[in-house]
Amino acid sequence: MEEILDYPCSCGGKLKKSFCNVEFFSIDFGERACEVCNSCGSEFLDDATLGEIETEVKKRKIFGLERQIKVGKSGNSLVLRVPPEIAAFTNTTVDKMVRIFPISKNKIEIELL
Repeated sequence: MEEILDYPCSCGGKLKKSFCNVEFFSIDFGERACEVCNSCGSEFLDDATLGEIETEVKKRKIFGLERQIKVGKSGNSLVLRVPPEIAAFTNTTVDKMVRIFPISKNKIEIELL
């Protein structure tokens, strides 16, 4: 029997205890206890699990790799600059081939070849 929690999700839905697969920056943390909203589907991890994930990410020196960058222009093309920390993490070098494609109106994916 699933346990419905006394407090709601921020969307107004009901939270229930469950398990979810946890992955962060390609590190698989396996299946962990979480709370899942029955309305929006959001998954919430407890503080101990988040602490374990943060410790492992810091140990691998990939904490804080997310960056905001400004889109530039070169001729008729737009240019995205890859920060050096992300380039090092992904082994991206000058002249490396990539594949770029839209996922949605507000998301672009870049695949390293």
